Amino acid sequence: MLFPEDKHLAIPQTDKGFKRLQVPYTYQAEKFHFKYKDFSKQFAYIYASRLNEMVQLLKDRTMQKWGDKYPLKQLADLKEENPEHCIIIGTLFKHQELKPSILREISEENQLAPQPPRSHYTDDADILILEDALQRIRLTGKLDVHSVVTGIVCAVLGYEDSDGRFRVEEYLFYESGPQKSLKSLEYSPLIVFISGLDQGSANDYSLPMELLQQWIFGNLEGFEQNRDWEAASVVRVIIAGNSIKASVNPKNNLHGRPSTSSNDLVNAVRAVDTFVHNLSQSVNVDLMPGEFDPANHMLPQQPMHQCMFPKAAVYKSFLGVPNPYACEIAGRSILGTSGQNVHDISRYSKIDDPLEALKCTLEWSHMAPTAPDTLPCYPYYQHDPFIISECPHVYFAGNTTEFRTDLWKGSGGQETRLVCIPSFAETCTVAVVNIRTLDCRPICFKVNDSDDMEE
Repeated sequence: MLFPEDKHLAIPQTDKGFKRLQVPYTYQAEKFHFKYKDFSKQFAYIYASRLNEMVQLLKDRTMQKWGDKYPLKQLADLKEENPEHCIIIGTLFKHQELKPSILREISEENQLAPQPPRSHYTDDADILILEDALQRIRLTGKLDVHSVVTGIVCAVLGYEDSDGRFRVEEYLFYESGPQKSLKSLEYSPLIVFISGLDQGSANDYSLPMELLQQWIFGNLEGFEQNRDWEAASVVRVIIAGNSIKASVNPKNNLHGRPSTSSNDLVNAVRAVDTFVHNLSQSVNVDLMPGEFDPANHMLPQQPMHQCMFPKAAVYKSFLGVPNPYACEIAGRSILGTSGQNVHDISRYSKIDDPLEALKCTLEWSHMAPTAPDTLPCYPYYQHDPFIISECPHVYFAGNTTEFRTDLWKGSGGQETRLVCIPSFAETCTVAVVNIRTLDCRPICFKVNDSDDMEE
């Protein structure tokens, strides 16, 4: 079923007397599905659609903050000889000399001028530029070039100086718009977030995965600390990408994806199918694709085909979902990605902390602002599905180096639980969110030398 309807799924019980909590669920990721594929369009259409949509959203925000004291202008209306304080809404572009280019890739392949490998591309010489529908202008002033990335739409207040640059005195982001009020719940539904299973990798963590399953099944007696965090309250498991990672043979190009041998890939897919099949007998499971999974590379990544998971696909509780993914559980809106967006932001800015990057995308009201500049994405031309026009209650990113969480509070009174989900292959840790209270905590299933599970 491509777009599931609202439903209460009947989940098989695992042990006698174990009854799992059931809550309403609504699938909300339709906008991330390809209704048709057209790769003939230029990527400039994405920026045009993004700007048009964001201008409409930001106009109200500028009136709330600055009122009608300053006029809202286009760049073409600026006059250098008669500078005037005004508001400009446009798309930020960062000119970065260190940014990778196809010409450098070609020179590397032909061994003409090898470039040193880099993981970050920021430099003190980076320049910040603002573009609207017709023109562009260089920005100076209070907007730090290293705190933003290409593709963000914002409103800036300032004036054009004698050098033909726009001096920013204040700036404004949309901050993800309004948020639905939370309705009180008498129960505490839990969502378990997992990422980076990396099935097929050299590390053997089959015992931690088995312990994770037994906890979800309610078979680990005495593990729950209190009723709000017991296994019976787990209503959904969301696997946020990079479930499959067979033996990697890196390609000799800058943005090429790793290749895998066919046997290793098949075995890795089978291992994921078995794992998800086991979970699906007890709880609802959503499986997202990630950077290294056998799915399309461009965002939004489409759900991995159910034929890859013949064991799990027989259960209605198993659902292949896209990346990004959005849903509503017990009246709480959930939104997140497998982590490519926050990783790319760290490469092209000095926002090194994935939790900070996650927070910034909420403030910028865009899940993946660096797409399509440095993050591959589908060439949309009528709308931009990555715009966050309604603030979620839970916002997550997968495949980070460690568990991190925070409660983000917006200027409009929004409260969002931010969750950075660590790679399970590296940490044996999952993130658990209580969606009644929006509290979040990690649970580690690593086995130490005395064969005890760490908590």
